[in-house]
Amino acid sequence: MTCHDGFTLNDLVSYDRKHNEANGECNRDGADDNRSWNCGVEGQTDDPAVERLRNRQVKNYLTATLISLGVPMISMGDEVRRTQRGNNNAYCQDNETSSGSTGGWSAKHADVHRFVTLLNARRLLRDV
Repeated sequence: MTCHDGFTLNDLVSYDRKHNEANGECNRDGADDNRSWNCGVEGQTDDPAVERLRNRQVKNYLTATLISLGVPMISMGDEVRRTQRGNNNAYCQDNETSSGSTGGWSAKHADVHRFVTLLNARRLLRDV
């Protein structure tokens, strides 16, 4: 659902449009067609209903990826909802935006990490 160029999985369900202002190119870089949906609120939110919906969307995408045939590709941090704050072209960011740091997300989204672990275990049983 995501790859190294573009939104993280968390950003795919959290942003309707790119936010690449920090790249110094006046937000002209990166794709404009992200096929994303912010679940009603652009960016981070404390709204529990929006967060539940985003969590469900992330799990749906992970399920589709991990139960499909072939080798799945999940970007580092997608299993804990890592964000680049809507930056879909973070190549020039030598900071936490592109560092791969989960920034405390792993504790906040432990349920998603557990879900991915269970999906991977199910995937291993596919041929049994």
